Amino acid sequence: MLIKELCIINPKNSLNNYNYINYIDTSSVTDGAIIEIQHLSNNYPSRAKRILQLNDILISSVRPNLKHNYFVHCKYNNLIGSTGFIQIRTISKNVHPKFLYYFLTSQKNILKYINVAETSQTTFPSFNKDVIENIEFPNISYSKQFHIVNTISSALISLLLFLLIVCFLQISLIIL
Repeated sequence: MLIKELCIINPKNSLNNYNYINYIDTSSVTDGAIIEIQHLSNNYPSRAKRILQLNDILISSVRPNLKHNYFVHCKYNNLIGSTGFIQIRTISKNVHPKFLYYFLTSQKNILKYINVAETSQTTFPSFNKDVIENIEFPNISYSKQFHIVNTISSALISLLLFLLIVCFLQISLIIL
């Protein structure tokens, strides 16, 4: 099935009268990690239009080679994303949101976004949501998707622990 049959792409949003927003623009994230969330109480950027929910996926439509992509894995009050992102929200019970994020940010798909963006006639290399909408989702059972996500998560935790130990040992050697 195509992504557009399994997800809502760029859900229609209506910004309420927020006293403040927690704003994420494309430069706020890199390869899945938040660098900065801007807490704004007035003068919201005109691109602050994507109301974000837990498990939403953000793929930067501008300069995809920079990998300004993010998976919303924590709940934030009034979290708003830039329209520079393509926002993907799963609606199918057969799609694990985190697996979809890994799939959409795989090297193969990033290269697809880059190739389309490089042919765009815009000021910056960019692509439209239809590129993501028309990607074929792999025929993998939910249980296998779940297993893959858990395996990746476990591997990342092990890697982080290893790096912490290495850093600790290096600091210990410097102190001695």
